[in-house]
Amino acid sequence: MSRAQTPRITRSRLVGGAVVVVLAAAMLLNTRFLTPEEVDALTPDEFDPAATAEDLHVQATEELVGDPADLDAVTAAIAEDPEAAAEEFSALSPGEGTDAYTVSVTGTVEEADENTLTLAVDGLSTERPVVVPVGTAVDGTLIRDLTGFEFGDAPGQTGYQQVGNELAALLRADAAEALGDDPSSLVDQEVTVRGVLRHVRTGGEAPEGKPITIQPIELEADG
Repeated sequence: MSRAQTPRITRSRLVGGAVVVVLAAAMLLNTRFLTPEEVDALTPDEFDPAATAEDLHVQATEELVGDPADLDAVTAAIAEDPEAAAEEFSALSPGEGTDAYTVSVTGTVEEADENTLTLAVDGLSTERPVVVPVGTAVDGTLIRDLTGFEFGDAPGQTGYQQVGNELAALLRADAAEALGDDPSSLVDQEVTVRGVLRHVRTGGEAPEGKPITIQPIELEADG
């Protein structure tokens, strides 16, 4: 390498170094440094299906059945005109072609086991039996959806389903607390149910033998 080339190489190095310094300074000026508190605020909390279900459970008991309609009034209106009934009673819609009514009814337990109660209701304008799930058939998924909790509120399908499962467990625990360890002992006693009646619009009247199923949110047993 000749001496004539040395200054040119040195100047090139100096220019390159200066450019690096300028770029580094620009990056620093445009970088926001976060405090530990700010980092925590930006970090999403780990999704907890059980805690979420507890919040929805409170919402269901305090808001969803806060002002239930009389079961007989609802079933009579549905039999006459399902669309008008949905409007009259401000039915919720958990799915296309499906209406959900919050209802209340008091009836005498005719049959009971660990999974269901069958009630006889005086004055009910339909001959259909009234069935209340208290065990494995308790539908936490329906109650979850009626609270307004949506798929996008969970991190995925598994978490979404877990919320429904956890909510069902809470509702079963409520039923056990209200009814005792042996629901069959309630036969011939009165029970009051506040919960959800789901009606799927099929275009025809439900057959007389088809049960009216009420998903319970609150239960009270006399005696």
